[in-house]
Amino acid sequence: MNLNFEAEKSFIANHFIMEGESRSTIYDILHRKKSEKPAERKVGSGRPAKKMNGKAVKRLVNSINHKDGVSQRRLAQVFKCSQPHICKTIKNKTKIQYRKKTKAPKRTPVQKAAIRPKCRKLTIIFRKKVIIMDDESYFGLSNTELSGNAGFYSSDPNLTSDEVKTKRKSKFEAKLLVWVAFSEKGISRYYIAPSGQAINAEVYTKKCLPRLVRFIEEHHKNDQVVFWPDLASSHYSNKASEYLSGKNIQVVAKNNNPANCPELRPIEDFWGELKRIVHDKCWMANNLDQLRNRIEYAFKKVFPERVQNLARSTFRRIDATRRGSGLEG
Repeated sequence: MNLNFEAEKSFIANHFIMEGESRSTIYDILHRKKSEKPAERKVGSGRPAKKMNGKAVKRLVNSINHKDGVSQRRLAQVFKCSQPHICKTIKNKTKIQYRKKTKAPKRTPVQKAAIRPKCRKLTIIFRKKVIIMDDESYFGLSNTELSGNAGFYSSDPNLTSDEVKTKRKSKFEAKLLVWVAFSEKGISRYYIAPSGQAINAEVYTKKCLPRLVRFIEEHHKNDQVVFWPDLASSHYSNKASEYLSGKNIQVVAKNNNPANCPELRPIEDFWGELKRIVHDKCWMANNLDQLRNRIEYAFKKVFPERVQNLARSTFRRIDATRRGSGLEG
């Protein structure tokens, strides 16, 4: 069929575009028809793929291995190829993999230098004794930062509801502060502070420490225990020190307590697991009463064996840091 190409191409293109075909595809086929080429492109007839020789691959490895802040698009400009080709070369011709950075506290040089000597002292203090520690943590109405809540699955994001694909958080979201103590024999009665209340020396001495003493009396009556608080000011206040001294409870001295070392304290892992239970499947509270009820529900769902295993890992973590194998940051 002989076509007047210039006169007919717009009419033909518009027809197939209305049928849902791509404009560029239709015009490409029409130009092939005019040039008496087959409508379908021959496999392998496109631009030859860029190939990297051994030297180029070596340069690529030296450019990215053990480094961060690397952009594959910038590398593509340097090596004069496409970004997908860079990605494919890294995957198929090297052993390099993209890995997420691990989180670690940012410590000052003074803090970092003091960690191992203080861990040596802690291993002496804790040897053949039961370690009891306490901590506080905030719980918000929602938590989209948890690994299971950070993303969503979808075959087509345009069909996914906004409630699923967006994370909504108030600028000043209401939250509750929760205190608890734990050891290798379980967890104490928790304390949920009213909204807006901080754990100061007064609250800590009157609300938290009596729960700690009760926990020791119920579970560690015949044990040699050492209480290891963190370095919060309320934990080493005069009121708290006098209260614990009056109950004959041995406490880690402030000058032996390493600063900014959450990885040594397995109670930090406990908070992460408790928050996963509270905000399972992106659960979100509408008010603080709902959040309080959910926290109480989560405490009942915690596996006692898991708590005990976490607590038992305390000495092992400290000893590893003392030897230099458990220290990061």
